[in-house]
Amino acid sequence: MPYSENTHTALIALQRALTPEELWQAANQLLRSAMPVYHVLIGLPCLGTMPVFLRTTLPVPDPDTYFVRLNAVAPLADHLARNPGVTTLRMSDGLPLAALPGLPFYEEFMKPEGWLYSAGMIFWSSSGEFIGQLSLIRTEAQGDITDEEMGVLRLLHPLANAAVERLLASEKRAAAHTSLEHTVHSLPIPMLGVDWDLAINYSNVAARETISAWRHGLQSSRVFKTDVSKKLPADLLAACNELKTAWQGAVQTHTLASLQHIRLLNHDTETGFQATVQLIEPVPGRSLQPSFVIQFSPPPSDTPEAGRVLEKLSKLTTSEREVARLAAAGDNNAEIVRKLSVSESTVRTHLRNIFRKLGITSRGKLAPLYRSLEAS
Repeated sequence: MPYSENTHTALIALQRALTPEELWQAANQLLRSAMPVYHVLIGLPCLGTMPVFLRTTLPVPDPDTYFVRLNAVAPLADHLARNPGVTTLRMSDGLPLAALPGLPFYEEFMKPEGWLYSAGMIFWSSSGEFIGQLSLIRTEAQGDITDEEMGVLRLLHPLANAAVERLLASEKRAAAHTSLEHTVHSLPIPMLGVDWDLAINYSNVAARETISAWRHGLQSSRVFKTDVSKKLPADLLAACNELKTAWQGAVQTHTLASLQHIRLLNHDTETGFQATVQLIEPVPGRSLQPSFVIQFSPPPSDTPEAGRVLEKLSKLTTSEREVARLAAAGDNNAEIVRKLSVSESTVRTHLRNIFRKLGITSRGKLAPLYRSLEAS
């Protein structure tokens, strides 16, 4: 089927869509370019028939209430139950005009908004679960969706379905990456990610607190103070460069199998303070150049009590630690709000989390924890 220029443009945008909003914009453009349309609606992925992401050109004053009620009375679930796996649906095939008057769906949604007909593409997972829909709505004057137009929807369905599957797969990978990043971010083990150009591209909370100590020594830089510099200290930079040169040589000589990927460094002044620098080889099909991971092993605390306190503090997020530091210094909630430019409810939430993570019951017990660090 030869597509119009507008339809062709919409299909290109659909295949390039990287976000739900981009998919919605392209899908709306696609339906409007293919046939007369009054309004468009997209919903995916679905819990039952209730979509997580839902967009429509219908004027909706209260989206949450509107869509919950729409989902409750719309005939979509009945249509799907009668047509499992169907790729296109036309509302009038299962709900003729004569049956509409008096139905809550018609009286509450169709009649007030001035539409009478609907059809759409239906998306399913590989395991047969309903994923979502892309629907068009028409007025009585525009008429019902014809058999020929239903044929157009069937032709467009594989292209739209591929875009939906690609987006959901991308979202799944992004969710996994976010979950992993959150886990690494919260680890008490200090870790840095370094790119091929030897710039720090990721650091978890513990690493940002430790890198300052590696630069300046434990006595001149508190281990819980954040270092925001993106440049590596000279000795870590040299270790990365050494691994980089070794990898390049191994590629040229086809000796990657025997390449040593790790360098262990001891801090030049702090006994027991170590850094492990590891080269991470590129993943075929996903990256072209290696990267580096640096993990720090701070020396054990001079006192058991300080070590226990640092272990507890490592459980706090950066924001929680800032609130804890100010509260330990005697600042009240209003003062913390002013200094950190956050809301009072945020401060209260942080304090509840701080008390839970540190195993204390009041802000008065924060000061002794920080004094034990000062004495170490």
